[in-house]
Amino acid sequence: MSNDKSMDPMTGDIVETDGIYANEAGREVTLKRGDEFPADLVLGRTTWEMKGFADEAVIDHDQSELNPMRKRVDART
Repeated sequence: MSNDKSMDPMTGDIVETDGIYANEAGREVTLKRGDEFPADLVLGRTTWEMKGFADEAVIDHDQSELNPMRKRVDART
């Protein structure tokens, strides 16, 4: 049994950390610090669990910005 006594935030609580959050139904939302955790359309009041930091969505993991753009050749003639 875990000694962790922390609770996941609930609908109506204020977001403390920018991130991607999922509720009990698996719905994911991106929230910023100061936002209020929303209610779910089906569940109503629900708990939210942080799945990742919001900045992860914009990280260029394959570093495509370092690859030169290829010229597009129009094959229609």
